[in-house]
Amino acid sequence: MKYRIAKRINPLDKNESKFYAAPQYMEELTVMDLAKDISDACTLNVTDVEAVLTSLVRKLPMYLKNGFKIQLGNFGRVKMSFSSKGYDKEENVDSSCITSKRIIFTPSPELKSEIEKASFTRI
Repeated sequence: MKYRIAKRINPLDKNESKFYAAPQYMEELTVMDLAKDISDACTLNVTDVEAVLTSLVRKLPMYLKNGFKIQLGNFGRVKMSFSSKGYDKEENVDSSCITSKRIIFTPSPELKSEIEKASFTRI
C-alpha cells in the first residue's frame, strides 16, 4: 500500500504540529468492479456475481437490525451495536436511553494474517 506524508495540527495545542504517514488510497471499487473480478476467477458470470453482492448489501441491514451477527467466512463478522446512557435503577432504562448505533466489523484471523503481510511504499 502506498502512503503519503501528512502534517497534522495538535487539536489541544494549535501551535504544535507533527508529520504522520497517511494512507494513499486508489480509486473506490464498485460492486460491479468486484463482480467482474470475482467472475474472472470462477465459473459464475458477472451478472450472477453482481446479483449476489447486491442482495447481500440489501439484506445486511435487515439482519443487523434484528440482532443477528453475520459471519462472512474468511472475511469476518459483522454485527450492530449501540451506546446507551446509564442509570442507577433498572426501571429507568428503556430504548430512549440508546444514544448512538454503529456497525462493528471483526476481520477473520485469515484476513488479519493477510493484512499483516502488507508492505508500504512512500509516494
